[in-house]
Amino acid sequence: MKYVTLLFTALALCSVSSCNKSSSPGPASTSITGSWRWVKPVGGIGGFTLTPQNTGYAFTQVYGADSSFKMYKKDSLQVSGKFSITKNYKYSNTETLNLLKINDQNPTSFMIRNDTLYQNDIFISDGFNTVYVRVRPD
Repeated sequence: MKYVTLLFTALALCSVSSCNKSSSPGPASTSITGSWRWVKPVGGIGGFTLTPQNTGYAFTQVYGADSSFKMYKKDSLQVSGKFSITKNYKYSNTETLNLLKINDQNPTSFMIRNDTLYQNDIFISDGFNTVYVRVRPD
């Protein structure tokens, strides 16, 4: 599990440091409220990487200010309900995480950096680390 967490952190740091956001308007938000476009999950027992290109579909997650949640596959609503956030969950003696729980699913850890949302299946030994980017209104 520590290896997965270390790998996720390294991936997150590499992704953030390689971004060039010079044309981005204003500072990045750390709020989860808004729409997020699915980029890729990496993980599972085989270490799979899935993308919209190799799966043929895309997901968008929408988090409302009223704790509402909607997930679309292409343009079709797949899941709706409520989400909750637990800040500073003591995961181990040395690590605290922010948790995101959607409906009755297992919570995932999450962090937002430069309008990129990283979700990590921490309660599943062969879970996925998923990356989303904020959808900017036109």
